Amino acid sequence: MEDILEALDLSMTDLFVRGNGHSSPGAAKKAKEASGSGDEKHKILTTGELPDGTYWEFTSPAGEVLYIQRHKREYYRKVGEHKWVTYKGVLDDIAQVLYGLPKLIEGVRAGKTVYHVEGPKDVETARKRLGVVATTSGSTSSWKPEFRAHYTGADVVLIPDKDTPGRKYAEAVAQDLLQVAKSVKVVHLPDLPEGGDLTDWLDLGHTPEEFFTVVEETGIYASEEEEPWPEPAPIEVKLPDVMGFDPSLLPVPLRGWVKDVSERMDNAPPDFAAAATVVVAAALLGRKVGIRPKRQDDWTVVPNLWGGLVGPPASMKSPALEQAIKPVKRLAAEAQEAHEKALKEHGLDLMVVEAEKSALKKKLEATAKKVAAASASRGDLEVCQEIEDLEEPETPAERRYMTNDATIEKIAELLRDNPDGILYYRDELMGWLRSLDKAGREADRAFYLEAWNGNGSFSVDRIGRGSLHVPAVCVSVLGGIQPGPLTTYVTDALEEAEKADGLLQRFQVLVYPDLRGYDPVDRWPDLEAKNRAYDVFKNLANLDAEAFGARADEDGEVPYIRFDAEAQEVFDGWRAEFEPRFREVVGEYPAAIESHFMKYRSLFASLALIFEAVDFVDNTEGAGKAVRKTSALRAAAWCEYLEPHAMRVYSPTLDVATAAAKTLLDRIEAGDVDHGATVRDIYNHQWSGLATREEATAAIEVLEEHGWTRRATVKPKGGGRPSEVIHVHPGLRD
Repeated sequence: MEDILEALDLSMTDLFVRGNGHSSPGAAKKAKEASGSGDEKHKILTTGELPDGTYWEFTSPAGEVLYIQRHKREYYRKVGEHKWVTYKGVLDDIAQVLYGLPKLIEGVRAGKTVYHVEGPKDVETARKRLGVVATTSGSTSSWKPEFRAHYTGADVVLIPDKDTPGRKYAEAVAQDLLQVAKSVKVVHLPDLPEGGDLTDWLDLGHTPEEFFTVVEETGIYASEEEEPWPEPAPIEVKLPDVMGFDPSLLPVPLRGWVKDVSERMDNAPPDFAAAATVVVAAALLGRKVGIRPKRQDDWTVVPNLWGGLVGPPASMKSPALEQAIKPVKRLAAEAQEAHEKALKEHGLDLMVVEAEKSALKKKLEATAKKVAAASASRGDLEVCQEIEDLEEPETPAERRYMTNDATIEKIAELLRDNPDGILYYRDELMGWLRSLDKAGREADRAFYLEAWNGNGSFSVDRIGRGSLHVPAVCVSVLGGIQPGPLTTYVTDALEEAEKADGLLQRFQVLVYPDLRGYDPVDRWPDLEAKNRAYDVFKNLANLDAEAFGARADEDGEVPYIRFDAEAQEVFDGWRAEFEPRFREVVGEYPAAIESHFMKYRSLFASLALIFEAVDFVDNTEGAGKAVRKTSALRAAAWCEYLEPHAMRVYSPTLDVATAAAKTLLDRIEAGDVDHGATVRDIYNHQWSGLATREEATAAIEVLEEHGWTRRATVKPKGGGRPSEVIHVHPGLRD
C-alpha cells in the first residue's frame, strides 16, 4: 500500500473525504517536512500528521479554507500551507462559518430553497442525491444566531436527525430563522429509525420524489410561543369623494357648448371642459376689469385663474383642453392676420416718412447754400423744425392671447405689448412644474408667482439684452396632470421647504373627477351652442370696461366694479362660514391645504366677476355695472364644488401613514422587503413616504393593525444594542 501511495504521490489522509475537495493530491505528504509546536489543546500538525478519518472543509464566502472538521469530532484551523491547529472542543478563537457557505450564498441569491441539515455528511448527501442547496453549522452544538443573516429572504427546510439533540437543534435554528427567512419548515422524515438522519432515510430505499412530497405536505413552521396570525385585512387608500359637475354651475351662454363637447367625447366627465372653459374666460378677461370684493376697501382682485385637469391617460382631459382652447386659437389666428396687414401698412407709412425726410433734407441743403452765399439768413432754416416734427410710425404690436413654451424674458416682452395678460397653456403641466424646481430657475418661479396676482410688475435685466420693465404682469395657466406624477409632486413639494411658496396653491381650479363608463357618441356638433360660446369668448377679449360699468381711480390702474347689495351679502355670508374652518382650528389640516383654501376668497370674487362678464357680453338683461346675486351664488357653488376636488389632490398629505403602508405592503409582496428586515433596511431604500425612520415606523404600525406584520426585538448574542425586525404574515413568505 505504501509503495502504491508513494508512486501516486499521495499520503494516507488523501484517501479520506474532503468536503468540497479543496485539498490537492500529495498535499499531506509534502507537508510532512513541516513540524509544529503548541500546547496540548492547540497543537500544530501538518496535513500528514492529521488523524485518520473523514474531514469536512469550512470555507469563507470566497472559498478559502478556514478550518476542517473530522467527522463528528474535533476541528482543525488552517494556519499555513498544510499546517493545522487542533481544537479538541469548540473553535474558541476563530469565527465559525456555515458549511458550504459559497454555495449557500449563491443559492439564496438565486431564490432557491435552502435545506439545513445536522451535519456535513447529510449536506453532501442532499447535494448529490437530491440536487438541492444544503448547509449546516456542523453539529447540534455549533449553531449561532448570527448565521441567520445568510438566510434572509429564503425559503428554508430543516431536516433534523431523529433524536432529542436533533429536535432541539432544529427548534433553535427555526426560532432564529423565523426572524429573517421568507418561510421555515421543519420536516420530520417518516419511518426514520431513532437516531437516524437524512442519509440513513435515503439508504433505506426512499426516493427523492418521496422526499419532496414530504416537504411539500409539511406546514409552515410557527413558534409555539407565537400567537396565530389573523386573516389580514386589505390596505385601501381611497380617494376622497368629489362632487359631480352640475351644468347649472355654468352661465347659460356657455352651458350648452360644454355639455355638447363633453357628450361627443364619448360621454367624458364634463368637469374637464367646464373647468378649462372658466380658465380660458378668465385669461381673455385678464386685466381689462377687476373687482373690489369689500364694500369700501380698495382690495382689488384681477380675475386671473390657474387651472389643472387631473386624470389618467385616456380620460379625455387632453381633448377637453383642445376644445376649450380652440376659441383662443381662432382669436390668435385673426390677430395674426390683422398684424400682418398692419405690418404692410406700417411698411408703406415708413416709405412715406422716408420720402418726406429725404425731401426735407434736400430743402435744408438748398437753404443752407443760400445762407452760405449770404442770400438768405439763418432764420430761413425753418425746415429744421419740420424735420424734427416728422414722426416715424410705431411698429404695430401683435396681439397675443396664448403661449405654449417661452422663457420669462419672452413672456415679459409679450406682456409689455399685451398688458391685459396672456394664457400659458401646456397639455401636460408636470413638465413645467418640474422645470421650475430645477436649480437656476428660481427667477422663473418668482416670475410666475408674481404673474398669478395679475396686478404686479416685473423687471428683467440681462447682459447683452438690456433691461425690460413690465408694469403689469398677468399670466393664466392651464393644462392637464396625471394622478401618479401629481401625487409624487404634491408629496415632495410639501416636504421641501423651498417649494412651500404657494405655487401649487395657486391652482385654484383643480378638477379630479371620477371617470365614467364607456358610452360612445357619434353626432354632429351643436353649432348654435358652439357659435354662441365662441361669440362670448370674442366679446370677452374685446370687453369695453367702461360700458361694463367699471372705473379706475387713477390712470394705469385696473378698472373695477363691486358686488351689488344682495351679492355682497352672499359673499360676506360665504366667507363667514367658509374661512373659519381653515383659520380658527389650528392644525386640523396641513398648512398647504389651509393656504390653498385661504385663497378661495379671491377665487370667489374672480368667478363671480367672470360669470357677470359672460352674461354681460351675451346681452343678458341687467348684467353689468355691478356683480349680481346670481353670479355670486354661482361663484359660491363653484367653491363648494372645487373644495372636494382639491381635497382629492391633497389626499396624500391627509392619510400619509396609510398611503405609506400600502407602498410598503406592495414592496413586501414584490419581494423587495424580506421577512426579518429591520426598520433601517426599509427607510434606507428611500422609497417615497418611507424615507425616514418615523415614516417607516408609522407605515409598519398600520400594517400591524391590519394583520400583515409584527415587530420583534432581536438581542445580539454577547450583548450589544438590540435591533427591531419585521415579521411578515406567513402568506407573504410563500
